[in-house]
Amino acid sequence: THGLKRIKMKKVILASIIAATSLMAASDKQIEDFYSQMVDSSVKVKVADRHKVAGDIEAVVVKLSKDGNSQDEIVFTKGDFIFPDVIDLKEQKSYLAEVKKEVIAKGISKIYKDEDKANIIVLGSDPKKPTIIMFSDPECPYCRAELAKIETTLKDSNVEIVLTPVHDISSLQKSSLIYKDAKAAKSDSDKVKILRKYYAEDYNVDDKSVSKDDVAKIDNLRKKYFAAGVRSVPFIVNKNDLK
Repeated sequence: THGLKRIKMKKVILASIIAATSLMAASDKQIEDFYSQMVDSSVKVKVADRHKVAGDIEAVVVKLSKDGNSQDEIVFTKGDFIFPDVIDLKEQKSYLAEVKKEVIAKGISKIYKDEDKANIIVLGSDPKKPTIIMFSDPECPYCRAELAKIETTLKDSNVEIVLTPVHDISSLQKSSLIYKDAKAAKSDSDKVKILRKYYAEDYNVDDKSVSKDDVAKIDNLRKKYFAAGVRSVPFIVNKNDLK
């Protein structure tokens, strides 16, 4: 995976402490003060958002910023206590995972709505179906698995694919070639064939077929979404969740 290097905490491991820490009603200032003890004094700490997720339990998004880079930390609070995660045993879900996805969706929405259509491979156009956005890499084995079942996915959803490779230059080259070939595709099946051609494990790129400028364009595209919160692929989000 790629993305910003995490801002280092001091020697204390945050997750092991906050499960048992009382914050006296957990106001924004108290949470910010608590985090400030864990990071270097040059790191700016700010509560960016908080909202209820289950009963009286609130999710709190804390933004840590330094030298133009930032990362979001998420904790949960109820009364005098904060927790690193809340697990719903009945629903079998982690609220931390849910809130992380919400935070990333919010970051993505700011740039996706203005994205160049040439950078979005659209599969399906049924207005009665929901649309999912899939951030993908032609050299990622899990992305290959998603592509292998794409016909099944399309039965229930439209799909919009943005190529954000996390692997090295050959993955950037393949992404560039996919976008070039997809421009001439006349149907969803044609687009899927193009994707499968370049996603194939045994496909090797001819270095002469992709210019440095083309590679740079894909690199800039992926960095834009990494900065928005995409940390790994495949990353899938419902388009309706982008606000």
